[in-house]
Amino acid sequence: MIKLEADKMTKAIERAKAARPRVRVINADERTYSVTGSKGDAYTVRFALANGHKLAECDCPARGMCYHIAAAASVNIAVHSMRKAAEKPAAPTRESLIRSIKANWSAKFPTVNLADELMARFKRNTLEALSIDFLQAIHAIL
Repeated sequence: MIKLEADKMTKAIERAKAARPRVRVINADERTYSVTGSKGDAYTVRFALANGHKLAECDCPARGMCYHIAAAASVNIAVHSMRKAAEKPAAPTRESLIRSIKANWSAKFPTVNLADELMARFKRNTLEALSIDFLQAIHAIL
C-alpha cells in the first residue's frame, strides 16, 4: 500500500480528470472499488487507515500512484461523507423537547414549579406556547 499525500496525487488527479474512468463500489465498508481503465480493463483499488495514515493500493501494472487510485479516492470520500452525514442525529422536534423538559424538570429543579418559572421568564405558563429556540435553551440547561 502507498501513503496518500496531496502533493504526490496531483498528476494522478489530472490523469483521472482526463481519462474519466468509471468507478464502481465493490464494498463501501471495506473501502474497495473497481475502476475501469483507459483500455477497458477493471482494476481493484483498496483504501485503508493505519496509524493515522491514509493508504491505498491498486492492482494495475503501474504499481504506484495511478489515476485509478485518484478516481476511486474521490468516490471513497463522497461515499463516506454521505455516511457521516446520515449518522448525524436529527434535530429534536418540538414535541420531543417538550416531553424531555417535562420529564427532567423536577429532577433538576425539585423546588421550582415549571409553570411558575415559565410565567416569570416568558409570560407564558406552558411549554407549548414557546418557540423552539426557547425550548432548546431550556432543554440545554437540563
